[in-house]
Amino acid sequence: MQIAGKSKLMSQTGMVALVGAGPGDPELLTVRAMRLLRSAEVVLHDNLISEEVLALAPGSAARVNVGKRCGDVKDRGLQQREIHELLLEYSRRGQRVIRLKCGDPFIFGRGGEELEFLAHHGIDVEVVPGITTALGAAASCQMPLTHRDHGGTSVRFMVGQTQAKRVPDIDWAELAQSSSRQTVVFYMGMKKLSDICACLLKNEANPETPMALVENATLPNQRIVCGTVSTLAADGQAHRMGEHGPVIVFLGHTAAFPQHLEK
Repeated sequence: MQIAGKSKLMSQTGMVALVGAGPGDPELLTVRAMRLLRSAEVVLHDNLISEEVLALAPGSAARVNVGKRCGDVKDRGLQQREIHELLLEYSRRGQRVIRLKCGDPFIFGRGGEELEFLAHHGIDVEVVPGITTALGAAASCQMPLTHRDHGGTSVRFMVGQTQAKRVPDIDWAELAQSSSRQTVVFYMGMKKLSDICACLLKNEANPETPMALVENATLPNQRIVCGTVSTLAADGQAHRMGEHGPVIVFLGHTAAFPQHLEK
């Protein structure tokens, strides 16, 4: 595998670019992502990529939806192996291929798996970072992930559920005890929110530790629900969070920052 310069890469045929589309707002795309989309011949995209973003690709470009909603058994989407094979097939035809992903390709986006597969088959790849949902939600909700006066001296990104549809097998006692000194962001955690909160409480997390849910981060229909470890599961259910779009979960004192600004 060659790591080619940007000016060379994607000017050639048979190349693949793993492109982060950001958290949802089309204006948060990088300039590089926009340029590559405008030259694409094939776009393999996640399910949640907006029509506004897809419209940046030429009208002649093939658009293939390869995604599915997390945990939605009715929407199987394509399995990762099938996506790998499509990337390989289109690139071997000599086409300029964009694999367009929500957020950032390398943060719970399986970009590493796709890069590894393509490298193994001798396909040159460019990776274009995107604004990951945690950063987009933090900005749009005015919720800093770090703050010296609000217990945010480190940040941890985690999955909220594993491939087996369970909470992750981690040191919950350590997480519970350190939650007051860091910001923890759970991706794909809404369906397991009750279990996440239960694990934290079982391991003696302070029940008053702030938490927050953000639905449809950065979009006009964004919603935020703030609570605590002891209340957020019920609060999220009461507000029917997750019914209208993806939700990201925040844990730590910085999760209460939007309320702090209102005082």
